[in-house]
Order: sequence, then structure tokens, then C-alpha cells
Amino acid sequence: MLRMTIPAIRVYLFCILLPLLLVGCGKEEGYEIRDGKVIWHSWRGDGLSGTWSEGVLLDDARGFTILQQQGYAKNAESVFHGSRKLDGADATTFELLDQSSGLAKDTKRVYLSGAVIAGADPATFALTGVEYLGRDNKDYYLGTAPLHVRDMSTFKTVKDNTFCSQDRDHCIWAWNKFDYYVGTQATPMADSNTFQVIQSSYAKDAKQVYFGSTVLAGADAASFQGIGGESGEFAKDAKHVYWNGEVVEGSDAKTFQLLKYRYAKDSKQAYFCYASGSPPLILAGSDAKTFEVIGPSTQGFGYAKDAKYVYQGANVITGADPATFVVDQADPENASDKNQRYRHGEPVK
Repeated sequence: MLRMTIPAIRVYLFCILLPLLLVGCGKEEGYEIRDGKVIWHSWRGDGLSGTWSEGVLLDDARGFTILQQQGYAKNAESVFHGSRKLDGADATTFELLDQSSGLAKDTKRVYLSGAVIAGADPATFALTGVEYLGRDNKDYYLGTAPLHVRDMSTFKTVKDNTFCSQDRDHCIWAWNKFDYYVGTQATPMADSNTFQVIQSSYAKDAKQVYFGSTVLAGADAASFQGIGGESGEFAKDAKHVYWNGEVVEGSDAKTFQLLKYRYAKDSKQAYFCYASGSPPLILAGSDAKTFEVIGPSTQGFGYAKDAKYVYQGANVITGADPATFVVDQADPENASDKNQRYRHGEPVK
């Protein structure tokens, strides 16, 4: 991660600490029963630039039950979510199903954070153990969206997909015998008997390979494998290396390997892999045979060297001597060789 500036750090800390500061001052968003009335407190503004607002939700607090301090509440006649009355909700049968996600139901509807899950059957609706995923006797629901699952009996979710939070647009998280799912989008598969999620956004069956909700044209299913990356973006088959579903042109699939601190290499050259949406960058002139990673830097990059150059991230450290270059383990921003010292990859004058 790139080093943050002092102003950026201050803004970040203010945003993180704001809720704690406000609570410490006796303020907290949510319901309050005071003087026989129900009061709703809310913060209106962005960060520290705003004001507290409070309004009378009900003139009579008798029978008012708070189910979530900042979410659901009800009395004998009505159900509320925050400052909003849920029209048509049945207060007598309304119940909270899950405190963290805000799933709830009454005899007529199922709700998520106050929004109705269209088509969900409250009589058979149940939690699945997967966050924001529920089901009834006819379908599964992600958030408030029905998935239109074609075969309920074979529906399953990926047990461990640690990269999903980093690439939600392509992450394959569930499937049944007919389709697999990226978000709420169902994509038909060619051979359900052999279908498997390889890594994050990649999957395959005996006939073809998939990236997100598309077929990875030209990929060889038999040899296809995931090889990692910070968000599971790298894979390869017998012929090609893939980054986010794109062929890494000029790479050698047989020898390609990911190294520490976003470096990679194959038999021909070395690469630097940015954390952003940029494909691997070929380190021009690099010597793959002697290329090695030699340490981290506190900027989130790393140091590497070959017979000719020393690198910090994708940048060549001008004038550095690879044979004697060493990184200060106590402070990786400091380094030295036989000629001089370096700070942040720049010569110290």
C-alpha cells in the first residue's frame, strides 16, 4: 500500500474515531424513550461536518419495544425501521431473525434492513448460515434479490473463498446442477458433474473454463489451475498465464511463478504486479535467471535484484550495485551498497 500523507491519515482517523467520540459525548444514533415519548436520534452530515438531529417518532412510548437500537422497533400497532414506519408490516407477528444482518419477518413478508424481500415466503423462510443469504421452500435470496435457483436440492456455496471480498464483480460463490452464481447473476455451465470453482473468479468443468460470468475462450480445461495473487487474479493452463481473465502476453506458462511482494518471473523475464487494475508489468531488461526478491519495504512494495539491476517495486534504483545491495531489516526504507546509502529507493546525498 502506498504511504499515506499526514492530512490523509488525519482524515482517516477522524472518520474512524467519530462514532467513538460521539458516543463518548453521550450521543448515539438510534431510539431513546424520554418523557413518555419515543425519540429518534440521527447524525446528519459527512464525517465531522454535520449536526445531530432528533425528532419525536411517537408521542406515546407505551408498549414500544426496541429490537435493534439503530434498526427495528415496534409497538402494538406498527413496526419501525429507524425513523421510518414499515407500511403493511404486522406488528403482532413481526420478529427479528438475525441481529447482525437485519433479517426479519412477519406473517406476510420477509425484510432485510427494512426492505421487503420480494417473493420470499415467511412461513418457510430460514437463514442459511451464509451472510445475507436466506431461503424458503422455492428459492434462495441474496440480500433482497431472488436467485431463481433452478435446482434447490443441489444448490451449494463455496466454503472458503477468501478473495470474494476483493473482487465481488467476478467472484463465483455458489452453484447448482444447472448454473453458477456471480452476485445474483446465474450463468449456465457446460458439465455440472465436473464443475469446480478453482479460485475466486475462476471455475472449470470438463469442457470449458469460466472467469466470472463468462467463458474463458481458448483456455484448456484439463490443465487449467489457479496460482494465486492478492485477489486470486492469476491462473494458468498449458499455454497461457491469465490475469483477471486476460492472457498475460509474452509470458511462459510452464515456468511462470508468483514471488513475494508482487513480483513474478518466468524463464524469460521478471514482472511487477500492481495492486490496482493494471496487468503485470514486464521489468524491461530483467534477467530471469538471476532475479530474486530480497526484502520488503514499508511502502507496501518490495526490493528485488538481478545480475544487472536493483528494483524497488517496478522502479530501477539508479546506480545501485546488485552484488552488494542490502536492505536494512530494522527499517526497510533504508538500504545500502558499497557505494552509498538509499532512502525510499533514492540515493542519500
